Amino acid sequence: MQDNIEQLKIQHFNTYKSAIIETIKNNTHVLTNDDLMSLLKKPPLDSMDSIKSKFLGLAKKNKIILNNESLNSILDSYRYNLVKCIPKIAKKRNEYLLAIVNKYEDSNSIIKILKKDFNTLNKDIRKLFKDNLDKSNNSLIDKFNSIFSNDINNDIKEKIIHDVTKYVRGSYEKQLLENVDIKILVKDTTLINLVKEQTERHLFTLENSHLFKDNI
Repeated sequence: MQDNIEQLKIQHFNTYKSAIIETIKNNTHVLTNDDLMSLLKKPPLDSMDSIKSKFLGLAKKNKIILNNESLNSILDSYRYNLVKCIPKIAKKRNEYLLAIVNKYEDSNSIIKILKKDFNTLNKDIRKLFKDNLDKSNNSLIDKFNSIFSNDINNDIKEKIIHDVTKYVRGSYEKQLLENVDIKILVKDTTLINLVKEQTERHLFTLENSHLFKDNI
């Protein structure tokens, strides 16, 4: 009888552990494929594309017409490059968090994911994202010349390129990184709370199910 109870306890722990693993994967999927992608993919309206709006606003101010097709093309390429790091972030986050959970093997264990567990992980994720952002920004800026016709005054062209470059590497990059940090923080907090809920359900069953009464 005691052996049967112990087996049930092990099965219950494995179910609990599996539920947390699935919760981590779902949480990471929403973070990367929904939250972070929403910051990087092409906006539904041109007016919501801040880099394009910056270019068009400066062009209007200087009374010149840009090659809109070329501008759209380089921005599409830019966003394609930005999202390249998303699968890498998802892989890194899942592997790191699952490694924490998989350390718990004893059926008497209480699985915990703490706020401090995210410190090293998020530092690595931010570096991965920042490195890709820097590379993507450099590639984008290198292509700015292609959106101007040959008859545009060179001084005007250089001034517009300078202003947009300053914007991309300044306030745009800063705001994007801040938004990424916020998205990650929200999902980290959500995950910590979800793991606590799984643990509470696990302990409630152990304490209240008649199957385990003889072993408590």
